[in-house]
Amino acid sequence: MKLQPGAEFAARELEQARRLRRMKVVATGLLVFMAIVFVLAHLYLERWPWLGYVRAFAEASMVGALADWFAVTALFRHPLGVPIPHTAIIPKQKDRLGESLANFVRQNFLTPAALEPRLASTDFARGLSSWLARPGNADKIALDVAGILRWLLGTVDSEALRDLVRRNLQRSLSDVQVTPLIGRVLDLLVSADHHQQLMDTAVAAARKTLDENRFAIRLKIASESPWWVPDFVDEEIYDKIVNEIEMMLRRIGTDENHAARQQFNIAAHEFIESLKTDPEVIGRGESLKEELLDHPAIQKYLADVWTHIAAFLREQSGDPESALVRRLSGALVRIGETFRDDPRLGEELNRWVRDAITYLVEQYRGEIASVISETVAAWDPSATSRRLELYVGRDLQFIRINGTLVGGFAGLAIYSLIRLVG
Repeated sequence: MKLQPGAEFAARELEQARRLRRMKVVATGLLVFMAIVFVLAHLYLERWPWLGYVRAFAEASMVGALADWFAVTALFRHPLGVPIPHTAIIPKQKDRLGESLANFVRQNFLTPAALEPRLASTDFARGLSSWLARPGNADKIALDVAGILRWLLGTVDSEALRDLVRRNLQRSLSDVQVTPLIGRVLDLLVSADHHQQLMDTAVAAARKTLDENRFAIRLKIASESPWWVPDFVDEEIYDKIVNEIEMMLRRIGTDENHAARQQFNIAAHEFIESLKTDPEVIGRGESLKEELLDHPAIQKYLADVWTHIAAFLREQSGDPESALVRRLSGALVRIGETFRDDPRLGEELNRWVRDAITYLVEQYRGEIASVISETVAAWDPSATSRRLELYVGRDLQFIRINGTLVGGFAGLAIYSLIRLVG
């Protein structure tokens, strides 16, 4: 069964505690063993004088073991519970140690000199593109973004927010002068001759209307003509008028330089210029805009904008297979491919990331390092001591073992030197 992160941490600390106890038993057992050797060597020294060397070794071993036991124990607590000065160093000096650690990190790690070589050798763009190219990574980020979006919608969506969106939309629309904006849009259309399509449409409509009303035109001529005018004259008049209109419309429709088109161009430019510069036209446009914005239907539409947007986003962000999530995932994959295929863009990203990290470290390295000192200061002294002992106490027990053996050999050497000189 896979453990949860908290359970894994507890299990790891439990195993560290068992290993620490085993090493303490070994180190203490070696001290007890040397004490027994010392007693036996002392009791049988007169029978076997060579046991003096053994006794010297055991005696010095006990001294070394006790000294190192005291030193190791004094780091974490008062030895035997006695408040000897300069013991229980970690609980007492926890805050100072945290500050010293923070200063060490700030002076040796959070500096441009320490960061620049590592940053220069790191290809952030390639790493990002490779990570996004792995199956599922882009989907995971897209789902995380959708989850954050859904949480935000659930947190901030309210009647006050909807009213705020409505008022801001109305204010933004009120601040925009409509007629100059329309004029600039029309200016773009005219500059590309798109407005001539209006003339083409009008000509086509006129020709269609003419075809559909030929009989009505014939009747109108006949009814308006004097009684004494012969019918063939009416027919001539009808054919002349209709044919002339058809020819005129055909020329307007096919000749780009026709006078009617030129007049239309002039009128269009004058109209567009009046939209952009004529105060009277602009004023009428603004009055019409404000009248429209105050209309109840427009007010209801503006109030419903956020409701519709929020409902759409809430629905899309809650479905892992929605178009929004799929597009986010696809966009992330394309971003990775872009950085992979465009070395210049990749180098630009690397330069930006390096500059950003260097700047942040230079500006906020004190605040970053203070996280260490403030975190350590918030720890409980006793709990801190116990936890540190779990992590490093097992290795410190080797100091006790080494002290026992080194002390023994030192005592043996001193005893042997004295015997040799004496």
